Amino acid sequence: MPNLVNEILLADLRREFQNMGSCVVVEFGKLLPQQDIEIRGQLRAAGVRYRVVRSRLAKKAFGDMKLDLTGALKGRCGVAIAKQEGAIQAAKILRDWIKKTKDAPLVIKGGVVEGTAYVGAAAASIAELPDRNTVNTQIVTAISGPARSIATLFNAVAGGLARCIQARVDKAGEAGAAQS
Repeated sequence: MPNLVNEILLADLRREFQNMGSCVVVEFGKLLPQQDIEIRGQLRAAGVRYRVVRSRLAKKAFGDMKLDLTGALKGRCGVAIAKQEGAIQAAKILRDWIKKTKDAPLVIKGGVVEGTAYVGAAAASIAELPDRNTVNTQIVTAISGPARSIATLFNAVAGGLARCIQARVDKAGEAGAAQS
């Protein structure tokens, strides 16, 4: 019976990992029920699914995807599964929860973002990555900044020329009025 259950769980993990966009792997110790409810609620509000996994089965499922998270899948493990780069938001939520909780029984051990596996210190830095919208905004700003400067420069040249011509016309008009 346990082999059948493990096969079903492994098939479920494979399917879920194949459909995910990104994930964060955490190791948890003596997590209190209230803490677990709080973490799950915050992750759910961000559109992230959290589930406790068997390390051995998760290693096999990630291995089938050619992702090596062996260093992260030790002890009691949980996986926060998200669409696209949602693991960045999940990692930020978990990082903030760990910071505010004294003696937090939770540690970020690994993660997958855009098909790349991160383990150890690199996994903890997932929370520092900008999300797609932030990166798009930075790119647009970098592109539009020089264009805006060029437009301002051309506008200044044209405006200066128009003021010079107007001053010349005004001066010529005063000279003509003085001669009359």
